[in-house]
Amino acid sequence: MLAARLHSFGDLRMAEVPSPALGDDEVRIGVAAVQSSVTEALLAMGEPITLHDHLAARLADGPVLFGGHEFAGVVLEVGSRVSRWRPGDRVTAIETVPGPSGPEYLGFTREGAFAEEVVVPAANVVAIPEGVSASAAAGVQPLAGALHGHAALAMQPGEALVVVGCGVMGLLEIQVARHGNAGLIIAIGRSEQKREMAARLGADVVLDARSDDVPAAVAELTGGLGADAVVEAAGGPTGAGLGGDSTLELALRCVRRGGRLLLEAVYDTDARFPLGLARERVVNVLHPNTGSGGYSASSSVFDHALRLIARGDVDTEALITHRLTGLQSIPEAVEMSAGKQQHNAINPPQVFTDLAWGRNSEERA
Repeated sequence: MLAARLHSFGDLRMAEVPSPALGDDEVRIGVAAVQSSVTEALLAMGEPITLHDHLAARLADGPVLFGGHEFAGVVLEVGSRVSRWRPGDRVTAIETVPGPSGPEYLGFTREGAFAEEVVVPAANVVAIPEGVSASAAAGVQPLAGALHGHAALAMQPGEALVVVGCGVMGLLEIQVARHGNAGLIIAIGRSEQKREMAARLGADVVLDARSDDVPAAVAELTGGLGADAVVEAAGGPTGAGLGGDSTLELALRCVRRGGRLLLEAVYDTDARFPLGLARERVVNVLHPNTGSGGYSASSSVFDHALRLIARGDVDTEALITHRLTGLQSIPEAVEMSAGKQQHNAINPPQVFTDLAWGRNSEERA
């Protein structure tokens, strides 16, 4: 099969490799659409973020299969002990795989969907509802992350929220918050295109990070108090066009005393956090969960995210600005994800294959 191999940082190539073996409790999925997350792109380019050292150690032994945890596809084959799934089912998968020595992650510490096929545990497979396209479903993992973030913030009815950054995570956080208790939502961004989209997707006020006195504006809009909660979704390596760690101080200056700060961005491992300012303002600093979560015994966060898409409560396709055809486009998509500003991209570019889009798992005869 065709799959992406990382030969060294900045050198991702497509190659023919053996198809992955299928275990008794696993499902083989044909990839219909896949997108490169910003985290994957930064790792592939060698930025010193989480999992960099792990990847560097693997690369020291030679090229590695890399990438692909945001995808949608069709079940091709199931293991001998799998009863829920059938060939032809339209599915995606939760990226975090529990293991005896800690979690593994599709595309990072185990083979992912930058390939014609991906094999995942049956327990990680999630059905795609009727009416949800492969494109929309491929963007469900970031939406699940936004839902985790919203859960961590525990927004109370009418609370004021500031979202720093109008990229994909910021725009998803705005949509989730609009349907989840937030009162006043203030979005802060540098790109005019993204600020306009933030307003369309639910922000009440949009501020220009380049020209507005943002902390003063937030204070005025909140009666001098500051926002109850702030999502920081703009920071990260400046070489990739992200905000570095300066956005952390901006976020802290927008939150009220005793408020909450959610860190959604992907930072350098040596990023500076203004501890003194956080302590002075008695700010609770939060990190979102990963994977399926544990909020309901009857539904995973992925299931809930897909229902939001199916109902039209959250629009993931509106964030897609670049669509590429064929798995050979994956290295280009990764390069574009690492430099979204240069390419005027919002969501990471999506890559589509010619795999026939199958059936909803509820459509079986």
